[in-house]
Amino acid sequence: MTAVAVTHRPGQLRATLTGPVLGKDVVTALTAALELAERTPRVRAFVIASDGPAFCTGMPLTGDRPTSDILGGLALLYDLLTGLAHSPLVTVALVNGQVTGGGIAVVAACDQVISGPQATFRITELLVGLLPAVLLPVVARRTGHHRAFSLSLTAHQLDAAAAVSAGLADRAAPDPEAELVRLIRELGRMTPATVAALKSYRNTLLSDSGSLEQAVAAMRERLEDPASRARMSLLAEQGLLP
Repeated sequence: MTAVAVTHRPGQLRATLTGPVLGKDVVTALTAALELAERTPRVRAFVIASDGPAFCTGMPLTGDRPTSDILGGLALLYDLLTGLAHSPLVTVALVNGQVTGGGIAVVAACDQVISGPQATFRITELLVGLLPAVLLPVVARRTGHHRAFSLSLTAHQLDAAAAVSAGLADRAAPDPEAELVRLIRELGRMTPATVAALKSYRNTLLSDSGSLEQAVAAMRERLEDPASRARMSLLAEQGLLP
């Protein structure tokens, strides 16, 4: 089974996650799908969806996974998040399931987040002794810095309506597919060049969003802490990590 299934629909190219874990193969496939969407004529939106009950549960973590491997995955994820934010296309997360860990970063990096009735959002890094190093600045761009900090500190779970209220999602809808059709129709009223210019201007205003180097340094400190490693191993044995 492929990590990401790519399909073409009117006005959009869709990348559907076939599993919830955000492994390197998934991140690489999403990046490739975004690049394909940008090269495809008449595509206005790049949509990330999922075919499982969970949308995305984040990067694979185990207590014995090498630090260099985890940080390498972090770098790939950072590149994907940058691509989603800076793409000339409108990037959309179509969420109707559980989103945790690095999945939150992917969702938050998108221009529009449509959440269905089964959608839940939770920042879980502190529960395993890690920091949401790449995630925090991306979420803060949407929710404000203190809200992002608070959601990270408490690991509080948001449903679809609460995510919209917090700014983490843009629309809560009983039928997310129908809401996506409405969004594509709305985008059709603007020229692609104007949308791209708006995104470029937005990114200029929000340019201080944290660097990969800062994220790697923060994560390395936690990954080299024996207590964090022991906690990761325990949770992995209990089946509580992706």
